[in-house]
Amino acid sequence: MKLYLALNENGTSGEIALHTKLAVLSARKYTNLDIKMLYIGRKNGFTEWLEEHNVEVIMQELPYYDLIKKLTEEGLYNLNTVGHWLRTNVCLETKDEFVLYSDIDVLFRMEPMVKYLSPEVFCAAPEFNKDQWNYFNAGVMLINAKKLKEEYHSFEHFLRENIAKYTYGFNDQSAYNIFYRHRWEKLNLNLNWKPYWGINRNAQIIHFHGSKIGAIKSILDNSWNWDNNHGKQIGTLFGKNIESYRYYIGLCMEYSSSLLKNESDLIEETFAKIVRNIDLSDKPVDDSFMEFKMFND
Repeated sequence: MKLYLALNENGTSGEIALHTKLAVLSARKYTNLDIKMLYIGRKNGFTEWLEEHNVEVIMQELPYYDLIKKLTEEGLYNLNTVGHWLRTNVCLETKDEFVLYSDIDVLFRMEPMVKYLSPEVFCAAPEFNKDQWNYFNAGVMLINAKKLKEEYHSFEHFLRENIAKYTYGFNDQSAYNIFYRHRWEKLNLNLNWKPYWGINRNAQIIHFHGSKIGAIKSILDNSWNWDNNHGKQIGTLFGKNIESYRYYIGLCMEYSSSLLKNESDLIEETFAKIVRNIDLSDKPVDDSFMEFKMFND
Protein backbone atom coordinates (compact mmCIF):
# COMPACT_ATOMS: atom_id res chain seq x y z
CA MET A 1 0.00 0.00 0.00
CA LYS A 2 1.10 3.55 -0.63
CA LEU A 3 1.87 5.79 2.33
CA TYR A 4 1.63 9.54 1.73
CA LEU A 5 3.52 12.04 3.87
CA ALA A 6 3.58 15.81 3.36
CA LEU A 7 6.21 18.46 4.02
CA ASN A 8 7.29 21.93 2.99
CA GLU A 9 10.83 23.26 2.83
CA ASN A 10 10.69 24.74 6.34
CA GLY A 11 10.28 21.22 7.70
CA THR A 12 13.52 19.91 6.21
CA SER A 13 15.61 20.85 9.25
CA GLY A 14 15.32 20.72 13.00
CA GLU A 15 12.81 18.67 14.95
CA ILE A 16 10.37 18.17 12.05
CA ALA A 17 13.16 16.69 9.94
CA LEU A 18 14.15 14.40 12.82
CA HIS A 19 10.62 13.08 13.25
CA THR A 20 10.31 12.62 9.49
CA LYS A 21 13.46 10.53 9.48
CA LEU A 22 12.13 8.39 12.33
CA ALA A 23 8.91 7.83 10.39
CA VAL A 24 10.79 6.79 7.24
CA LEU A 25 13.37 4.61 9.01
CA SER A 26 10.73 2.78 11.06
CA ALA A 27 8.47 2.29 8.04
CA ARG A 28 11.41 0.89 6.10
CA LYS A 29 12.27 -1.51 8.94
CA TYR A 30 8.84 -2.78 9.89
CA THR A 31 6.59 -2.35 6.85
CA ASN A 32 6.40 -2.82 3.10
CA LEU A 33 4.74 0.54 2.53
CA ASP A 34 5.52 2.42 -0.68
CA ILE A 35 6.37 5.86 0.71
CA LYS A 36 5.53 9.05 -1.18
CA MET A 37 6.41 12.51 0.08
CA LEU A 38 4.30 15.40 -1.18
CA TYR A 39 6.64 18.38 -1.10
CA ILE A 40 6.55 22.15 -1.61
CA GLY A 41 9.81 24.06 -1.79
CA ARG A 42 13.33 23.72 -3.12
CA LYS A 43 15.03 20.35 -3.06
CA ASN A 44 17.99 20.14 -0.70
CA GLY A 45 20.09 17.72 1.31
CA PHE A 46 17.08 16.50 3.23
CA THR A 47 15.11 15.61 0.11
CA GLU A 48 18.22 13.80 -1.11
CA TRP A 49 18.20 11.81 2.15
CA LEU A 50 14.56 10.88 1.50
CA GLU A 51 15.33 9.69 -2.01
CA GLU A 52 18.34 7.72 -0.76
CA HIS A 53 15.88 5.90 1.52
CA ASN A 54 13.57 5.06 -1.37
CA VAL A 55 11.02 7.75 -0.69
CA GLU A 56 9.57 9.27 -3.84
CA VAL A 57 9.60 13.05 -3.43
CA ILE A 58 6.71 14.47 -5.46
CA MET A 59 6.81 18.21 -6.11
CA GLN A 60 3.46 19.86 -5.45
CA GLU A 61 1.42 23.00 -5.96
CA LEU A 62 -1.37 23.72 -3.53
CA PRO A 63 -4.48 24.66 -5.56
CA TYR A 64 -5.46 27.38 -3.08
CA TYR A 65 -1.90 28.60 -2.43
CA ASP A 66 -2.85 31.95 -3.94
CA LEU A 67 -5.29 32.57 -1.08
CA ILE A 68 -2.81 31.59 1.64
CA LYS A 69 -0.14 33.78 0.01
CA LYS A 70 -2.54 36.75 -0.17
CA LEU A 71 -3.56 36.38 3.48
CA THR A 72 0.09 36.05 4.49
CA GLU A 73 0.95 39.28 2.70
CA GLU A 74 -1.88 40.94 4.63
CA GLY A 75 -0.46 39.63 7.91
CA LEU A 76 -3.43 37.34 8.44
CA TYR A 77 -1.81 33.95 7.81
CA ASN A 78 1.51 32.14 7.59
CA LEU A 79 2.96 30.36 4.56
CA ASN A 80 4.55 27.82 6.87
CA THR A 81 1.13 26.17 7.16
CA VAL A 82 1.18 24.87 3.58
CA GLY A 83 2.84 21.63 4.68
CA HIS A 84 -0.21 20.79 6.80
CA TRP A 85 -2.63 21.62 4.00
CA LEU A 86 -0.77 19.36 1.55
CA ARG A 87 -2.71 16.33 2.79
CA THR A 88 -5.63 17.68 0.75
CA ASN A 89 -3.53 16.96 -2.37
CA VAL A 90 -3.34 13.21 -1.75
CA CYS A 91 -6.54 12.46 -3.65
CA LEU A 92 -5.32 14.57 -6.58
CA GLU A 93 -1.98 12.79 -6.77
CA THR A 94 -2.73 9.09 -6.45
CA LYS A 95 -4.50 6.79 -8.87
CA ASP A 96 -5.03 4.13 -6.19
CA GLU A 97 -8.48 3.81 -4.66
CA PHE A 98 -7.27 3.43 -1.07
CA VAL A 99 -4.08 4.88 0.40
CA LEU A 100 -2.67 5.56 3.84
CA TYR A 101 -1.80 9.09 4.95
CA SER A 102 0.14 9.98 8.09
CA ASP A 103 1.70 13.04 9.65
CA ILE A 104 5.49 12.97 9.83
CA ASP A 105 5.66 12.63 13.65
CA VAL A 106 4.93 8.90 13.69
CA LEU A 107 6.82 5.72 14.43
CA PHE A 108 5.88 2.48 12.68
CA ARG A 109 6.07 -0.69 14.75
CA MET A 110 4.57 -3.24 12.37
CA GLU A 111 2.74 -3.51 9.06
CA PRO A 112 -0.47 -1.44 9.30
CA MET A 113 -3.48 -3.73 9.16
CA VAL A 114 -5.52 -1.73 6.65
CA LYS A 115 -5.58 -4.06 3.66
CA TYR A 116 -9.23 -5.00 4.05
CA LEU A 117 -10.57 -1.57 4.99
CA SER A 118 -12.69 0.16 2.37
CA PRO A 119 -14.21 3.34 3.87
CA GLU A 120 -16.75 5.48 2.05
CA VAL A 121 -14.48 8.52 2.51
CA PHE A 122 -11.82 7.72 5.14
CA CYS A 123 -11.14 6.12 8.51
CA ALA A 124 -9.68 8.09 11.41
CA ALA A 125 -9.19 7.82 15.18
CA PRO A 126 -9.87 10.17 18.13
CA GLU A 127 -7.52 12.90 19.28
CA PHE A 128 -6.85 13.38 23.01
CA ASN A 129 -9.38 11.00 24.56
CA LYS A 130 -9.31 7.55 22.98
CA ASP A 131 -12.96 6.99 23.98
CA GLN A 132 -14.16 10.28 22.50
CA TRP A 133 -15.34 9.90 18.89
CA ASN A 134 -16.99 13.33 18.70
CA TYR A 135 -14.27 14.40 16.27
CA PHE A 136 -11.10 12.82 14.90
CA ASN A 137 -7.39 13.43 14.70
CA ALA A 138 -6.28 13.69 11.07
CA GLY A 139 -2.72 12.52 11.79
CA VAL A 140 -3.38 9.05 10.37
CA MET A 141 -6.11 8.40 7.80
CA LEU A 142 -6.97 5.48 5.57
CA ILE A 143 -8.31 7.41 2.58
CA ASN A 144 -10.73 6.53 -0.19
CA ALA A 145 -8.83 8.71 -2.64
CA LYS A 146 -11.22 8.02 -5.49
CA LYS A 147 -14.20 9.35 -3.52
CA LEU A 148 -12.32 12.37 -2.16
CA LYS A 149 -11.21 13.28 -5.67
CA GLU A 150 -14.82 13.16 -6.89
CA GLU A 151 -15.73 15.68 -4.19
CA TYR A 152 -12.56 17.75 -4.34
CA HIS A 153 -13.95 20.83 -6.10
CA SER A 154 -16.70 21.21 -3.49
CA PHE A 155 -14.14 20.63 -0.75
CA GLU A 156 -11.76 23.26 -2.16
CA HIS A 157 -14.58 25.80 -2.36
CA PHE A 158 -15.33 25.05 1.29
CA LEU A 159 -11.63 25.45 2.17
CA ARG A 160 -11.25 28.77 0.40
CA GLU A 161 -14.39 30.20 1.97
CA ASN A 162 -13.40 29.22 5.51
CA ILE A 163 -9.67 29.99 5.33
CA ALA A 164 -10.56 33.50 4.11
CA LYS A 165 -13.19 33.93 6.82
CA TYR A 166 -11.45 32.41 9.87
CA THR A 167 -7.72 32.45 8.89
CA TYR A 168 -5.84 31.00 11.92
CA GLY A 169 -9.12 29.80 13.40
CA PHE A 170 -9.52 27.23 10.65
CA ASN A 171 -7.10 24.39 9.91
CA ASP A 172 -6.88 21.23 7.84
CA GLN A 173 -8.13 18.95 10.64
CA SER A 174 -11.13 21.19 11.28
CA ALA A 175 -11.85 21.20 7.56
CA TYR A 176 -12.05 17.43 7.30
CA ASN A 177 -14.06 17.11 10.51
CA ILE A 178 -16.66 19.66 9.42
CA PHE A 179 -16.94 18.82 5.72
CA TYR A 180 -17.11 15.06 6.28
CA ARG A 181 -19.20 15.18 9.45
CA HIS A 182 -21.06 11.85 10.05
CA ARG A 183 -19.42 10.26 6.98
CA TRP A 184 -16.02 9.16 8.29
CA GLU A 185 -15.48 5.76 9.86
CA LYS A 186 -13.58 4.58 12.92
CA LEU A 187 -9.92 3.61 12.58
CA ASN A 188 -8.47 1.02 14.94
CA LEU A 189 -6.74 2.88 17.76
CA ASN A 190 -3.56 0.85 17.21
CA LEU A 191 -3.12 2.68 13.90
CA ASN A 192 -2.94 6.12 15.54
CA TRP A 193 -1.77 5.41 19.08
CA LYS A 194 -0.69 8.42 21.14
CA PRO A 195 2.04 8.05 23.79
CA TYR A 196 -0.22 9.70 26.37
CA TRP A 197 -2.65 6.79 26.03
CA GLY A 198 -0.19 4.48 27.75
CA ILE A 199 2.23 1.72 26.79
CA ASN A 200 0.83 -0.41 23.98
CA ARG A 201 3.04 -3.11 22.52
CA ASN A 202 0.36 -3.92 19.95
CA ALA A 203 0.34 -0.43 18.47
CA GLN A 204 1.10 -0.42 14.77
CA ILE A 205 1.68 3.33 14.41
CA ILE A 206 2.79 5.55 17.31
CA HIS A 207 1.85 9.18 16.77
CA PHE A 208 3.86 11.76 18.73
CA HIS A 209 0.87 14.07 18.77
CA GLY A 210 1.45 16.93 21.15
CA SER A 211 4.68 16.37 23.07
CA LYS A 212 7.51 15.73 20.63
CA ILE A 213 11.13 14.90 21.41
CA GLY A 214 12.39 18.50 21.40
CA ALA A 215 9.59 19.65 23.72
CA ILE A 216 10.22 16.76 26.09
CA LYS A 217 13.93 17.64 26.24
CA SER A 218 13.00 21.26 27.05
CA ILE A 219 10.63 20.14 29.80
CA LEU A 220 13.32 17.92 31.30
CA ASP A 221 15.85 20.77 31.06
CA ASN A 222 13.38 23.04 32.87
CA SER A 223 13.45 25.46 29.93
CA TRP A 224 9.91 24.83 28.70
CA ASN A 225 7.47 27.74 28.69
CA TRP A 226 4.41 26.77 30.74
CA ASP A 227 2.97 30.29 30.66
CA ASN A 228 0.48 29.83 27.82
CA ASN A 229 -2.25 27.32 26.97
CA HIS A 230 -0.16 25.56 24.32
CA GLY A 231 2.78 25.17 26.70
CA LYS A 232 0.54 23.88 29.49
CA GLN A 233 -1.10 21.33 27.21
CA ILE A 234 2.18 19.98 25.81
CA GLY A 235 3.67 19.89 29.30
CA THR A 236 0.62 18.18 30.73
CA LEU A 237 0.54 15.43 28.10
CA PHE A 238 4.09 14.55 29.06
CA GLY A 239 3.85 15.27 32.78
CA LYS A 240 0.91 12.96 33.38
CA ASN A 241 2.32 10.14 31.26
CA ILE A 242 6.05 10.08 31.95
CA GLU A 243 6.32 6.29 32.13
CA SER A 244 4.74 5.91 28.70
CA TYR A 245 7.05 8.51 27.18
CA ARG A 246 10.06 6.66 28.65
CA TYR A 247 8.96 3.64 26.67
CA TYR A 248 8.31 5.46 23.38
CA ILE A 249 11.47 7.59 23.49
CA GLY A 250 13.29 4.32 24.14
CA LEU A 251 11.87 2.96 20.87
CA CYS A 252 13.39 5.95 19.03
CA MET A 253 16.83 4.98 20.32
CA GLU A 254 16.75 2.11 17.84
CA TYR A 255 17.47 4.56 14.99
CA SER A 256 20.24 6.67 16.57
CA SER A 257 22.98 5.16 14.43
CA SER A 258 21.13 6.16 11.24
CA LEU A 259 20.80 9.84 12.18
CA LEU A 260 23.03 12.89 12.15
CA LYS A 261 25.03 13.35 15.33
CA ASN A 262 22.96 16.30 16.58
CA GLU A 263 19.77 14.29 15.97
CA SER A 264 20.99 11.16 17.73
CA ASP A 265 22.37 13.31 20.57
CA LEU A 266 18.92 14.84 21.09
CA ILE A 267 17.27 11.42 21.37
CA GLU A 268 19.99 9.94 23.56
CA GLU A 269 20.16 12.94 25.90
CA THR A 270 16.36 12.99 26.21
CA PHE A 271 16.30 9.27 27.01
CA ALA A 272 19.11 9.64 29.55
CA LYS A 273 17.11 12.34 31.36
CA ILE A 274 13.73 10.66 31.11
CA VAL A 275 14.85 7.47 32.86
CA ARG A 276 15.63 9.46 36.01
CA ASN A 277 13.10 10.43 38.66
CA ILE A 278 11.19 13.46 37.38
CA ASP A 279 9.31 15.88 39.60
CA LEU A 280 6.85 18.22 37.89
CA SER A 281 4.72 18.80 40.98
CA ASP A 282 5.34 22.55 40.80
CA LYS A 283 4.09 22.81 37.21
CA PRO A 284 0.51 23.76 36.17
CA VAL A 285 -0.42 20.27 34.97
CA ASP A 286 -4.10 20.21 33.92
CA ASP A 287 -5.56 17.68 31.49
CA SER A 288 -9.12 19.05 31.38
CA PHE A 289 -8.54 20.06 27.73
CA MET A 290 -8.50 16.38 26.80
CA GLU A 291 -12.30 16.34 27.14
CA PHE A 292 -12.67 18.89 24.31
CA LYS A 293 -15.54 18.28 21.89
CA MET A 294 -15.64 19.93 18.49
CA PHE A 295 -19.38 19.34 18.12
CA ASN A 296 -22.25 19.55 20.59
CA ASP A 297 -23.75 16.16 19.81
